[in-house]
Amino acid sequence: MAEPVPAALSEVPWSPEEEAALIQAAQSSPALFKDLYLHWVTPVYRYFLHRVGHPEDAEDLTSQVFLKVCEELPRYQHRGHFAAWLFTIARNKCRDYFRRPPRQVPIEESEGTAPDPDLLAQVVRRDEVKLLEHLIRALPEGELEMMRLRYVAGLSYAEIGALLDRSEEAARKAITRLLARLQRQMGGDHE
Repeated sequence: MAEPVPAALSEVPWSPEEEAALIQAAQSSPALFKDLYLHWVTPVYRYFLHRVGHPEDAEDLTSQVFLKVCEELPRYQHRGHFAAWLFTIARNKCRDYFRRPPRQVPIEESEGTAPDPDLLAQVVRRDEVKLLEHLIRALPEGELEMMRLRYVAGLSYAEIGALLDRSEEAARKAITRLLARLQRQMGGDHE
């Protein structure tokens, strides 16, 4: 798979009309699929990398998703939320991935980062990160998936709502409440 494009290139928002035109063009000629691919490859890759934790597996899954999208695109009926359709495919590929036996992690991948010269700041940061990781791991899968879709894949609230069969406002409120709860939990454990 080609290297994902830099995040800045893939995060330029399209108007609904531009998106519909690009989809229609790609449906009529597979050679015109490039713009859709370049726009979405980085968010899909980041989503998988966050889910599976291994760059090689994330690349493989991303390739599988775009192969499936190419195959299914002629039958796709655009209703304003291409991202919801795309990430439905991605979520299904992720479920298939986790049904496989676990992958062994080479020791080189498990090594930490370089030490911070300010030891106290490093310890405090490490404790905060551990607490946040613990709180995030304790989230129910539905809440964790909303966080992944919003902050890892970079989907809009409207796209998340369409994907999860909720309104845009319901998705926004759910994520805002979740963030507020995590923030309270982080503050409550440090007092």
